[in-house]
Amino acid sequence: MIALMFFTPLNERIQLTYRMLEIQSYLKQLESYLTRADRVFEEEARRYGCSEEKAKKALKSIKGFFLIEPVSMDPVGIIKRLEHLLKTQEDRVDDFIREVAVNASEAERSNMKNVLAANLALDIIYRVVRHIFLLAKKTKNYFYMVQLYMYLPEIMRIARSYFRALIPLKEGIPIGDSLGPLVAFKLGNGSKWREVAKNVIAYEREASGRKLIIIKAKGPGGEVGKPGDAVEKIVKEHDGKVKMIIMVDAAVKLEGERTGEVAEGIGAAIGDPGPEKYKIETVATEYGIPLVAIVVKEDITEAITAMPREVAEAADRVVERILDIIKKKTSEGDVVIIAGIGNTIGISQ
Repeated sequence: MIALMFFTPLNERIQLTYRMLEIQSYLKQLESYLTRADRVFEEEARRYGCSEEKAKKALKSIKGFFLIEPVSMDPVGIIKRLEHLLKTQEDRVDDFIREVAVNASEAERSNMKNVLAANLALDIIYRVVRHIFLLAKKTKNYFYMVQLYMYLPEIMRIARSYFRALIPLKEGIPIGDSLGPLVAFKLGNGSKWREVAKNVIAYEREASGRKLIIIKAKGPGGEVGKPGDAVEKIVKEHDGKVKMIIMVDAAVKLEGERTGEVAEGIGAAIGDPGPEKYKIETVATEYGIPLVAIVVKEDITEAITAMPREVAEAADRVVERILDIIKKKTSEGDVVIIAGIGNTIGISQ
């Protein structure tokens, strides 16, 4: 009993010390990811006419940038308020990118926004892990340390994904999340297009006697656009006489599911904070238009890094499925909207 009383606290202290050393090694790795991400952004800024000193100072000033969500105790008008805050945030980031990338084209600035987003994601991951680690160390709380240790493999997987995304985003290479725009491009390639909403274009073509209106974000810069505004505008242009809205997007797969697996469902397939999805659901409900969702499964790493071959090949199967759905579920003369949702980086018109 005396030996047990002596060794139990000692064993806990040994385990705590071991966990602390292991977490410290993870923290160093996270810090190296963040340092490299800073370097990539600064190199891009210098490439587009910004001095090294100004680039470092500007990046430091935007670290910790945040958005406070609107109050939800009174939900009336919360979507409008959230949309206003998101627009304000977007304008602030756009202004920041213009300041540090004076000579960049519109597409290059869009890609730099994506690089900045990956950088800020790594920054917040590093800050939170460091906070929990230092708090556990300060309070000598074993349970804080164990909880952090248990979550770290998944945290590091996400951090590595953002780190690996830096080069594709910088170079303008299509990523896994570009699946929706790629499908739209394949469906509308060669057709006339027009800009229908902010950073959103629409193709128009005929297929089996049906009128297809295909929308995607305007490329080849890394944009997602305002697909909700685009769908709402097109539906109202046709006085609500739209037979079906088909939405295509990438979806996070479950462990054990195959990358590139295609699934079909009902609803607005879009991963925005709320306003764009709300607009699509509202206009579809107002005019009684069915919402069909088609998704391609992939994990978080595949979604934000260079598009895997399986996802690119799945785009052709999605095109075939869309044309099959249109043929079976609509009649000649009907209008169908197809929305390719996602980041259109590397995919032009």
